[in-house]
Amino acid sequence: MNIDLIIQIIIGLVAAFAVYNLIHYIFVTRPGRKRLALAQRITNEAVKTAVNKLVEQKIILPFDESDFKSEDIAEVWGRGVMAFEYHLPKATIESPISEFRKALAGTLEQYGDNHHMHAHTEQADRPAFIVTDVWQLADRVHFDVAYLVNVTTIEYVDDLKRLH
Repeated sequence: MNIDLIIQIIIGLVAAFAVYNLIHYIFVTRPGRKRLALAQRITNEAVKTAVNKLVEQKIILPFDESDFKSEDIAEVWGRGVMAFEYHLPKATIESPISEFRKALAGTLEQYGDNHHMHAHTEQADRPAFIVTDVWQLADRVHFDVAYLVNVTTIEYVDDLKRLH
């Protein structure tokens, strides 16, 4: 084979790879990140409102809001899963974790009802926000909240239920 032909093939493969990655980024990666960021903002607002209501109900003690952050867990579970992890200092939660979970789930469901947010599935309407897990690690209570805004997240929540 001619050396010029080999170089042209290599250049063509590199160019095709670059074009593919650019198109994938523009049409898949960037829109996916935007959807995830929007879902995280919506979920953050719901969780913040629910936690503040729990503070009003004296289920949680007041805490420094700068200590309250969320992280997306989609990278762990797969693309399109709109679920986020939150944590609070353990000292702010006086009740057992199971009671905290129940109160948080109820308050999030109420938030969704008040804002007309529900997940419409084949079985029935479901709350838009589901507490999928709560656990204590050192001096913090962590909890995951899923925003049932797409089929991938609904399937993720259903899979978690099957595991328990």
